[in-house]
Amino acid sequence: MTQMPQVAVHASARREVVPDSFEVVVRVACRSSDAEAAMTALTRGFALVEEAIDALPPSDVVARRGAVSQRWISWERDPGWMASRGVTLTGRDVEHAGEVIAPFAELSGTVDGLELDGPVWRLDPDHPVHGELQAEAVHEARARAQRYAAALGGTLGPLIELADPRLGRQAVQLSRDAGMGGAGFETMDFTPEPIEVEASVDGRWALVLP
Repeated sequence: MTQMPQVAVHASARREVVPDSFEVVVRVACRSSDAEAAMTALTRGFALVEEAIDALPPSDVVARRGAVSQRWISWERDPGWMASRGVTLTGRDVEHAGEVIAPFAELSGTVDGLELDGPVWRLDPDHPVHGELQAEAVHEARARAQRYAAALGGTLGPLIELADPRLGRQAVQLSRDAGMGGAGFETMDFTPEPIEVEASVDGRWALVLP
């Protein structure tokens, strides 16, 4: 029995959207040849970070604190103890990300070993754009298959297979080191970066030829 001809296509749809949230990571990492001194410096520095968190204006910023870490690091020339702890701040008001970062940037000259990373822009998993792009990709795949069928003088038959090879979300990240300090911080642009979302499908249809 002769197998019916088939037409296989790949289609995708892309769109840039405004992020739903942002994340900022504040970390204090203190180094010393003495374990107790490293932990003392960490405790003192992280207390100032906590004060900055408490002083943030009432908003929907959520703080998730990580565990305390203390370990011996064998640096090539100067081994010692490293004590560290971080906190991840997640905010929904993306237009005011800079206002959340600013108090911690100002601590760079006060807190030894302060590291600042962010903002990282995020998109909610249930954002409507995901479903919209999936539908667009399916429609484009069928339209492309129909064009191939028409070019051969035939028509498109029943759908044989539809596969979703990948559905990606890319979070555009703007990383800043806390070494930027308070000086010049006000000149930095923390405008939300658009996030590119893509949906793609592989489709296979029967091809009905004259």
